[in-house]
Amino acid sequence: MAPELVYPYGPPVAGAVLKSRPSDFRVIEELGFEPTGEGEHLFLLVEKSGISTHELIARVGRDYSLDPRHIGYSGLKDKHALTRQWLSLHMPGKKPPSELFKGNDYQVLRQASHNRKLRPGTHKYNSFEVHLREVSDFPDQTGEQISAVTRQGFANYFGAQRFGRQQDNVRQALEQLPRRRLKRSRKSMLLSSLRSYLFNRILAQRIGLGHWDLPLEGDVFMLRGNRSIFSEALDDGLVERFRALDISNTASLYGIGQGLLTGEARAIEAQVFAECEAITRCLDQQGTKLQMRALRGVVDNFSYDYDAADQSLLLKLDLPAGCYVTTVLDHFIKLQDAS
Repeated sequence: MAPELVYPYGPPVAGAVLKSRPSDFRVIEELGFEPTGEGEHLFLLVEKSGISTHELIARVGRDYSLDPRHIGYSGLKDKHALTRQWLSLHMPGKKPPSELFKGNDYQVLRQASHNRKLRPGTHKYNSFEVHLREVSDFPDQTGEQISAVTRQGFANYFGAQRFGRQQDNVRQALEQLPRRRLKRSRKSMLLSSLRSYLFNRILAQRIGLGHWDLPLEGDVFMLRGNRSIFSEALDDGLVERFRALDISNTASLYGIGQGLLTGEARAIEAQVFAECEAITRCLDQQGTKLQMRALRGVVDNFSYDYDAADQSLLLKLDLPAGCYVTTVLDHFIKLQDAS
């Protein structure tokens, strides 16, 4: 199951088909820094198509004679897409290969040494180029919704892929986590699904109550860019920074720790947690730690081109790490995923 989502600019009226072919969905992972050129970790910029990131890691491990446990990554990239992402290979005492590897499903575009392993969430942002098909109409309302996303940001929901192909990860998590010993990757995925479900419920509740354009008393804020958080009493200056997209309010990713929100912001979360007692009890038993996530995301370098004759819509945009491009698209177009 997944919560019913509410969008701040009204429901989309146009429809489109996503991922008719892998080349229709392109992603480039941008680290935001350069490898140092020395160290025990070999960074690879890899282009892949038709395989998931975990499948890629298994194949790279085989081709480089390396245990996959010694391969790091920053983000999970779509299987049905043409994507570029970074991996790190821990190869102490070994010289990098003299030639860039090229396999059936992936090829290495660049390699460089670095002194640290690549960890999840290390990269700064992803650049997307998305080609939507069968867009038979592009009404004014769709253009207005795109403009609103560009000016005011988007509701930073976790994407549907967090909840499994059948949208039943929450059910599976509640059944399996208390009773079975699971692989670490499986356990992590199920715990993430539970916390994502709660977060999406909180965000939908806030939008439904009309709390989108302005922050609430008791909010905790995240600074755009470096994702540091702070709390501060509301005043005109803080509201202006919020409107300028310099900061966003946040909600809890449920876990053990001192809750940071106060006032009405905290009351909304408390209501959602009380309504989802089975989920919070399961997370408590698993010992998850409290984190914060921005309620609003910001799109950079957003452009679009609608071709009426071809009935296609080409979108280009940059998103911070951790944001879902399908979540952005859901604000202005009803998607049918061909993959």
